[in-house]
Amino acid sequence: MARSARQIEVEVGHPGDMWDALKDRIQSEAIVRFEDVQQDWLDLMWALDMYRKESVTPTMMRKSDGTPLTDIGAIMRGKGNWFADIVALLLTNRTTQELGSRSRVQGFSQIHQIDVAWPVREIDPLICAETKVTGGPPYGSRKARGATSDWTNRRKELKFAATDLKLYRRRHETQIDHWGVWRNNQPPKTYFLWAARLRPSDRIERMVDEVRALVDTYLDGAGVFGWRENANETAYEVVPLPATARAHDLDDVLHRIASEIRDNTGQDNEPPPPVEPPPR
Repeated sequence: MARSARQIEVEVGHPGDMWDALKDRIQSEAIVRFEDVQQDWLDLMWALDMYRKESVTPTMMRKSDGTPLTDIGAIMRGKGNWFADIVALLLTNRTTQELGSRSRVQGFSQIHQIDVAWPVREIDPLICAETKVTGGPPYGSRKARGATSDWTNRRKELKFAATDLKLYRRRHETQIDHWGVWRNNQPPKTYFLWAARLRPSDRIERMVDEVRALVDTYLDGAGVFGWRENANETAYEVVPLPATARAHDLDDVLHRIASEIRDNTGQDNEPPPPVEPPPR
């Protein structure tokens, strides 16, 4: 017999309340490391997935504009926005700079919606970071969704966005020459932060290999954070990264992004003005 939303809430908590508490904690305690809130995140993901497994919507969940949320699927899709918000809050605490969440940024050929950007402007930001939350529990007749499901499409999106954003200043008069040298020196710095629920058959090494390949060819940095059910199936636990993957630790990449921001902030604590290339 399926449990009600109230019964699930008594057992694991209410995702909306847990999310508000997590944001408040990051801000009130000036937290700068994801590691310091990773258990809060895992508890939130566990609670949300319990509702997903029962196909039940938490009571009184609302969008930012106050509109009620009545579809558990829509709430699950919002996990990515939550993760992007956490990244932006942590970086704000590290740098005292405002970071845009889900900002519109002009690329060479089109406008992109970027999960985390600095400075907060549509033209010529210097840092752009995409975030993803993948994987999901089984529910109804559906099997659990893997951490790398649909990865081929996600990888193409990341490659295109990184290239198009770096081409913004180029227009027609700049010669790229050697790709590796050009992309390393061309703004904006582009990053990917990937959080995922792993099935028993999923391996965190696969995620590391995928982001390493992207950093070797397109991106300036990428971090990974994974979790799976514990042996008792009573909660989520962290899946540690292999010892050789320190460069792809989530907090290490956040530290690197914060360093880039500080290095590009002037003595007046303001970012440099945008560069607008001549019209094509």
